[in-house]
Amino acid sequence: MTTVLVGINDSAASFAAADVAIAHARRTGANLRLVAVVDHEGAAHGLAAEEALIRGHERACEAALAHVTRRAEEAGVATEAVLHHGRIASRLLAEAAACGASMIVLGRMERPGHVLPGIGSHTLHVIEFARVPVLVVPADFVPPV
Repeated sequence: MTTVLVGINDSAASFAAADVAIAHARRTGANLRLVAVVDHEGAAHGLAAEEALIRGHERACEAALAHVTRRAEEAGVATEAVLHHGRIASRLLAEAAACGASMIVLGRMERPGHVLPGIGSHTLHVIEFARVPVLVVPADFVPPV
């Protein structure tokens, strides 16, 4: 069975990417592997404010995973969801290798000041090092029915 890995967070871009992946999986019979990553790279000091920020990010990722899982299940798509901690791109790439993903789907975040307009550093890293195709979906994309 083919597995499509989808990077998930609580952004509109992530939900657009999930919609595209769900539509693709429904058409092709693929399974979805939803992966959210809590990046606490800057929170190594153990300060209470940093720990609260990490917990808030975990809750947002868990809610986003649950939301997309429900959408996929409503579409009849077999789905697994996981939450990791660490560097986002590295964890996505490791998870794609571990589950044998045939494709990675990511949302395009609109963040000014990155190397390429509309492509964030995590997405660039995944594109550069992925061993499978990477589909980057704009936040405002609506997949055909």
